[in-house]
Amino acid sequence: MTFLSTEKRRQLAWKLTSKTLPRKARVPGLYRSRMYPFCLPMELAHFNLFHEIRDDAMADFERLGIVWHGGALPGLPSNHLCSSQVFCVNALYPFAKRPEPLADLLRPHFPDLARMLPVEEDSFIAFEWIGDYNYLGEIPKLGADRHRGAGSTSIDAAVIYEAIDGQQVMLLIEWKYSESYGVSYKRFRSDGSDRAESYRGIYYGAFTPFDLTIAPRIEDMLYEPLYQLARQQLLASRIIEVGIPEVDQVKLVHVTVTENREIRAVTSPRFRDLGHDVYEVWPRLLLEPSSFVPIATKDLIASAPIARFPELEPWLLFMKERYSFLR
Repeated sequence: MTFLSTEKRRQLAWKLTSKTLPRKARVPGLYRSRMYPFCLPMELAHFNLFHEIRDDAMADFERLGIVWHGGALPGLPSNHLCSSQVFCVNALYPFAKRPEPLADLLRPHFPDLARMLPVEEDSFIAFEWIGDYNYLGEIPKLGADRHRGAGSTSIDAAVIYEAIDGQQVMLLIEWKYSESYGVSYKRFRSDGSDRAESYRGIYYGAFTPFDLTIAPRIEDMLYEPLYQLARQQLLASRIIEVGIPEVDQVKLVHVTVTENREIRAVTSPRFRDLGHDVYEVWPRLLLEPSSFVPIATKDLIASAPIARFPELEPWLLFMKERYSFLR
């Protein structure tokens, strides 16, 4: 049984028993033209979000033009209970306007963290971040403008902190949940265009993050999840090169569920001799291995500063009830 199939069962059990859902939300929901028991009814998709953040999160996404992945209806999140984006928002949004709890959450994993800095407007977390500059020179897929969360490389959550030594460090956080990837070569898009050409100049440029003696061919990166990792790592290096925003370091952070072993498969044949776990292999491909930081979801949530900020306790109870592997 795959991790995803296990999670569908767990999420269905939560849906049928949780006191945070109304009775009318317990029936199957329509998702991509089929009815599924592990989905909410489309019009009730907002119940996928923790009740204390629900209205504010949806309002922010609407105001900032952020696309909900698999959004059930306009302005609503996905109704799929195994949505990674929903999981990310449930986990991190309670900290978006609260820099001290956010610092406490991250500090066990980044011990040089002194204080959080705002990343956009009055928020200390930017969801589906793409920045104001087209770092990778990507051609938007949804019209002339880039969209946060769709059509170009977006980061699930971006934060900036000031380190003890005064440097400013940006974290590009990718949040994984139930994903798994087969051995599918992603070089050519449906229109026949070559993905490798889109990033070749940056991959072999002066600011490449990759050790080209180990990873000399960009074509070897065009297997998921390596393709995502490569674009995100290139984005991190380009932020330093371009200087927008003005930060001293950029680190790519992947938050993953330890129990999901399928996501860790090394799908590119070229790199299988380096190991069997993609999160162990990936740093070996980088000039600066420390620029990539994998964190277990359970370890991150365990860092939540409930003792200092007891008002977060309802959130933590929700998270552990909703995502039982966090217990």
